[in-house]
Amino acid sequence: MDKRTYLQIYENVNDPENIDDLALKFNEPAGVIAAILNQKIVSKVKRKMHSLQSKSRNYLYLWNKGISIIVLAKDNEVPATLMASVIIKELGYSKKYVLKHLDSLEDKRLAREITEAINEDHFFSPEAHKAQSIRGQMGEEIIEKWLKYKELGFSTEEDLREMGMQKTPDFLLDEPIYVGDVEILWIESKAMFGDEREHAHYLKKQFQYYERDYGTGMVIYWYGHLDSITMDGNIIRDHSFYRDSTPEINMDIEELLNSSI
Repeated sequence: MDKRTYLQIYENVNDPENIDDLALKFNEPAGVIAAILNQKIVSKVKRKMHSLQSKSRNYLYLWNKGISIIVLAKDNEVPATLMASVIIKELGYSKKYVLKHLDSLEDKRLAREITEAINEDHFFSPEAHKAQSIRGQMGEEIIEKWLKYKELGFSTEEDLREMGMQKTPDFLLDEPIYVGDVEILWIESKAMFGDEREHAHYLKKQFQYYERDYGTGMVIYWYGHLDSITMDGNIIRDHSFYRDSTPEINMDIEELLNSSI
């Protein structure tokens, strides 16, 4: 995706309700718009975390005065479950305990508002994290099906960990394949949009070590990526790389791309 189109989407997507209209406007799958929105929200929250934590006593004071967690979250433009976490901590509870025992919590108002916050939050709730994990698994399953379709031998991340490897791509190939004239020895699946910030993060955290340990490889950003990002001789691709292999794989790709918030 070119930078201009990306910035237009980024600036205009602010809420899950925007996703379908923007998908239609920019002729992109809903999942692509949702992925950009998710990364926008996460980036925004990271900038607000210090302020959120430093004002936690003020938020508890307002909550005790009757202002709900959802209203506090909206007024301060943060996800509802993060505001719930602030209130839980200030009350002296363990977040893990509270979430496990919502039905039996003595403070019924707190239990009710945490439940409302979880249902309201499309980005940081347990269900949101679960959905993101499922999307990640779907991407890896598509690659595994493709490798088997191509009759290519491979080791999975789990296999590599069992061998004692410290840095483990999702797939290490038994024999290299070539994409153009680039030798590919490993494949990494990312169920996200590859913007400059995310790419730089994973380049530093993962990709450079994969190249050091295994050679050149390929990163798949399932929801697309900026045309401008590069990886020094390695390959970056999106969902289109795996299309037109089998009907089952094409259906799986469509399901993943239309998996929205």
